[in-house]
Amino acid sequence: MRPMAEPAPEAGPSAHPSPAEPASEERRRHLARYLGSTSSWFGGWGMQQVLFPWLVVSVLGASAQTTGITQMSVLLSNLALLLVGAAVADRVEPRRMLVGLHLGTVFPVGLLLLAVVGGWLSLPVLVACGVMIGATSAFNVPARDSLLTQVAGGDVGQTVTRVTLVQFSSQAVGMAIAGAGRWLGTPAAIFTQLLVLTGGALFARGLPSRPPREAAVSERLTLREMTAGIRIVWGSELRPVLLLVTGVGLFFMGCYHVVFPLLVRDLYDDTVLQLALLMGMFPVGTILGSLVLLQRGGIRRKGRALAMALAGGALFLVVGGLGLPYPGMVLTTFGWGLCGAVFMNMSRTLFQERAPEKERARVLAANQLGFLGAAPLGSLLAGYAVATFGVSESLFVLGLAMWILVTSVVLTTDVTRMR
Repeated sequence: MRPMAEPAPEAGPSAHPSPAEPASEERRRHLARYLGSTSSWFGGWGMQQVLFPWLVVSVLGASAQTTGITQMSVLLSNLALLLVGAAVADRVEPRRMLVGLHLGTVFPVGLLLLAVVGGWLSLPVLVACGVMIGATSAFNVPARDSLLTQVAGGDVGQTVTRVTLVQFSSQAVGMAIAGAGRWLGTPAAIFTQLLVLTGGALFARGLPSRPPREAAVSERLTLREMTAGIRIVWGSELRPVLLLVTGVGLFFMGCYHVVFPLLVRDLYDDTVLQLALLMGMFPVGTILGSLVLLQRGGIRRKGRALAMALAGGALFLVVGGLGLPYPGMVLTTFGWGLCGAVFMNMSRTLFQERAPEKERARVLAANQLGFLGAAPLGSLLAGYAVATFGVSESLFVLGLAMWILVTSVVLTTDVTRMR
C-alpha cells in the first residue's frame, strides 16, 4: 500500500494553538471567508435540492422511473467532470476557480428562471439546467476542499466539523426558502437562489492564495493524472472508507432525492412545504449532530463511529419503510440526519488528515466520487425500487441493503480500528 500523509494530532476541547502556529487574526479572517463561500454554495444547493425535484414531480408530473432517470442524468454531469475538476484544482489557484464558478451559476439558474416565468419549462430544459449546475459543482467542491487545511491551521478535525455545520445549516435555510415558494412563488425562490450562489464570489475573493506546489504536471491533462487520487486511496487504509462512502451513494442518496419527493406526492399532501420540511429534517439532524461533535472535541475512534453511524442511518430508513404517518417520517429523517453528522464528519476528517499534499484535491475528490459515482445508479435503483416494491417499502429494502454492506465491510476490513 502507498503510504498516506500522517493523520493530524487529536485536538480535544481544551487544545491550545502551539507557539509555532499562533491563531492569527489573518487566519481567522480566511476561515470566516471560507465558511461564507461554503454557506453561499450550499445554501443555493439546498434550494436546488427542493426546487428541482418539486418541478420534476409536481409541476411536470413525472413518473417514478422518469424521476429516477432525471436525477441520474443530473448526477452524471457531476460525476463525469469531478476527476477533471480535481486535477485542475491541483494545478491552478483554487481561489480564482471558486470566484469564477460562483459567477458561472448565473447562466443555468437564470435560464431556469426564464423558463418558469416564460411558461416554456419542460423536462429537457429542466435537465439541461440541472446538468450545468452539476457540472459547476464538479469543479467547485475539489477546489474548496483543497483549501481547507490551509485555513484550518493544525486543527483539521474541528474545522471539518465547523464546515459541515455551516454546510448543512445553509442547506436547511436554502430548503426553507425554497419551501416558502408556496407563498412567494417559484420565480421568486429561483431568483433568490441566483443571488445566493453568485454572492459567494465576494467571499471567495478574500481566500488565501495557495502556495505553489513542486509537483510537475504536463501541459496536457492526462487520464493517469486525473485518476491518481483513486489509485492512492485504493492502495491505502482508506479503501474501506471509500467502500462505505460508495454505499451511501448507492443506497442512501436515491432515498433522499427520488423516494422522498414521490413519498410526499403519493402518500401525503403533495405540497412543496411538506417536501421542504421532510428533506430539511436531514440537514437539521446533521447540524445538531455536528454541534455535539464540536462541543465534545471530536471522536477518537473515527472508523468505528463511521460504521456505527451508517448502521444507525440504515435502521432509520428501515423504520421509515413501515408506512409511517407524515410526522413520524419527519422524525425518522431527523434521526437519519443525526447519524449522517457522525458519518460525514468522520469520513471527511479521515480523508483530510491522510491526503498527500501534492495530490490533495484528487485524493479528496475520491471521497466525493464515492458518493457521486454510485449516486446515478442509486437514483435509478431507487426509482425502480419504488415501481417494484412501493414507495414506503423501497426505503425498507434500501436500508436493509446498506445494513448488509456495512456488516460485510466491518467483518472483512480494519475500518473500525482507524483513528
